[in-house]
Amino acid sequence: MKKILLLSALICLLQSETIFGQSAIRTAANFLTITPDARAAAMGDVGVSTSVDANAQHWNVAKYIFAESNAGISLSYTPWMRHYVNDINLGYLSGYYKFDDNQSVSASLRFLSNGDVYVRNDFEQLQLSNNANEFAFDLGYSRRLSEKFSAGIELRYIRTIKGAEQGTALFASGFAGDIALQYQSPFTMFNNPSTLAFGLNISNIGTKIKNSNGGSDFLPTNLRLGGSITMNIKSNHQLAVAADINKLMVPSPTVDENGNINSNADKSALGALFSSFGDADGGFKEELKEIAVGLGVEYKYLKTFAVRGGCFYEDTQKGMRRYFTFGCGYSFKIVTLDVSYLSTYSGVNHPLDNTFRLTLSVNLSKL
Repeated sequence: MKKILLLSALICLLQSETIFGQSAIRTAANFLTITPDARAAAMGDVGVSTSVDANAQHWNVAKYIFAESNAGISLSYTPWMRHYVNDINLGYLSGYYKFDDNQSVSASLRFLSNGDVYVRNDFEQLQLSNNANEFAFDLGYSRRLSEKFSAGIELRYIRTIKGAEQGTALFASGFAGDIALQYQSPFTMFNNPSTLAFGLNISNIGTKIKNSNGGSDFLPTNLRLGGSITMNIKSNHQLAVAADINKLMVPSPTVDENGNINSNADKSALGALFSSFGDADGGFKEELKEIAVGLGVEYKYLKTFAVRGGCFYEDTQKGMRRYFTFGCGYSFKIVTLDVSYLSTYSGVNHPLDNTFRLTLSVNLSKL
């Protein structure tokens, strides 16, 4: 019975970005929006303009051009809804290779295992659904456009469970892409060599995701814009401060005089992309509520030990995701281990509340 209830909750989770309030924006395949790596997770889910690591595939593929090493790979593990079950996990494998200072290629695989999910068949008997998982595979390419400016693109294949009907799992699949830009420039701050960076990533641009029952839903197309400042202090210390803002580029649901909710599902994916900045019932004021903000800080000592912290804020009508994050990292030769922890402050349970996440990275250019 517990698994049946969890399946219902999972269906809601995968079909909607948030479930609080009538104005919550609804999308499919939302496992694509989960922060996959521990470093960014410890910094308030900030990563579009931070210094480069192997997980830039999720945040901003254009950053790879500015990587200090020529190749790297990373594996991340995230327990999901650990307060209720112990067999739902997110795994993320990503890596990159730089041909030279001007070009790089990258790839990633994201896999969400939903564990053993039981559903009822036509005879109201429980049976095991053995297809309860979702995955996305990405390929990326980035190129330097100038000394301080780079661009990148990604192509993505998505396959995800949508729920169960009469004991049969309903699947959905689709294709999407990302467009990313990165600006990075050295400067001097308080007599210390520093780096100023700005990043932009529009992720999950694509057609509606097609369901095996003939329906379709919008992908969680997201606009992420951010900036960061990294300061090197006396060669042994490094301090970075970063901030990201996020805006879903999908239709805002409207409510008529009878209280009926219309998710604007009849819009095309391209039409929704351009109309998402002005289609909310509450006008510009409500559009501002759809912007979520993340703030993060990172301190490194001798490029070996790192301590991180951050916070994330979202409006109560648009999901009410509000939490603090903490974490640390340690590098030994070619290997780096990062750990993060999340704690909510909104009073609303979060699937990752009081959960640790792990990332193991390898600098392949030093092998």
